[in-house]
Amino acid sequence: MSSLHHYSARATEALLDAVNDRLDWYYDPDAAPPRVSGEIQRPIREASFDYGGLAHLLSSQNSAPSDDDANALVVYDALRFLSRQQAADERLWTYLCHVECAQYTAARWLDDRPADPEDAARKVRNHFFVLSNRALVRDNAVSRLWWLGSIAHRTDPDAPAQFLEILLHRQDIRSALIERPSISMNDRIIRAIYAVMRECWERDGAK
Repeated sequence: MSSLHHYSARATEALLDAVNDRLDWYYDPDAAPPRVSGEIQRPIREASFDYGGLAHLLSSQNSAPSDDDANALVVYDALRFLSRQQAADERLWTYLCHVECAQYTAARWLDDRPADPEDAARKVRNHFFVLSNRALVRDNAVSRLWWLGSIAHRTDPDAPAQFLEILLHRQDIRSALIERPSISMNDRIIRAIYAVMRECWERDGAK
């Protein structure tokens, strides 16, 4: 078992500010994550949790959108001890995307590098960092998986995989429900909508 780590707030900000200068690394991350300015003391902090890590679970082979359901359950299972408040901490997800899951993040989201450096940097910021509450459940490569897995377990704890199969079958439905925090954070609303979706799925099948 290893300890869970996260960046400090200053380290997270410094990495975000330096994205444009490190585009080559983001689009082809090597084993070593980008260095944080030496002026920042203790850029990496250790949390009081032990877990088995994610690097060996989220490989670049699981980079297709169709693998989101399986990856969501993997990430949530590995980090199920997090509270919702802890899982909203941008420092944690920024660390995981840069250190443990950099290759997965690049393979899943940065396979096509835009010619415009600013467009390329925008894709990096969206998926390696957490830029807003909505980005937490929609854009960050790893946090979105945790929240998807969390919602699945809260909505249908006996069959979270079935919940994800039904939900992810239609991208427009996923966007309407999960990518809006005002809905996805309301368990009552999600359960009510899912009950109708499951009834239609069982009656009509996947269409």
